[in-house]
Amino acid sequence: MKVATSRDICLFEVDEDFVLRPRVLLNCMQQAAALHSQQAGYATPDMLKQQKAWVLYRLALQVHNQPVFGAPLEIVTWHKGTRGFRSYRDFEIYQQGRKSVSAASLWLYIDLVRKKILKVPGDVAQSYTVETDVALDADLDRWKPPAIHEPDITRTIAIRSSDYDPLGHVNNALYFDYLETLAAPLLENRLKFGAIVIQYNREIPGQTPEVCAALKKGENGYIFEIRSAADVHAAGEFVLHPQK
Repeated sequence: MKVATSRDICLFEVDEDFVLRPRVLLNCMQQAAALHSQQAGYATPDMLKQQKAWVLYRLALQVHNQPVFGAPLEIVTWHKGTRGFRSYRDFEIYQQGRKSVSAASLWLYIDLVRKKILKVPGDVAQSYTVETDVALDADLDRWKPPAIHEPDITRTIAIRSSDYDPLGHVNNALYFDYLETLAAPLLENRLKFGAIVIQYNREIPGQTPEVCAALKKGENGYIFEIRSAADVHAAGEFVLHPQK
């Protein structure tokens, strides 16, 4: 079963070139995944009552054509199956019939009380159904974010109370806002994010006043970390492309 949703792009969701911001892109995908879960019998409010949740662990996305203001988006998602403690989901986003984004993701099933990763329930495949189509060829099982030893750019970013979601941690999409702030010196001459791969390590707990974002030029792009004094909360890689 594939699930498709559509939505308009609002002016407050785009940058100065009317291109959809990365945070909104991830929010669209998360909303589509939540809708699929609801249809499969795993609605987020019901899961939270049971102190369980799907948590995004790794995500890889490729931008083929930048989504822009002026036409609706169609977001398509499907369940790719489970292996042990890991569940896989792909996404495709279209605008005016043209593919804008492809993405692959890896999710974990969490006990929120014990803060423990659980084996994915055996009936998940039957509830969600499994599709074999591949949106993006990304080996998320083997990929690991490179470490940064001497960053080229660092930014201290304040955490706002509005950054926290119903699970009580900073929403995954907000990390893309932090990344956009970190990469601002690079986003000149109409450069945009062309691809992003990210791993979410540890939640940013409540009462955390700020995080430090670090960036370093890599062999084929840039590597980044978002950390506090105690933990690296997320890390990954990205490449930039001129806006088409």
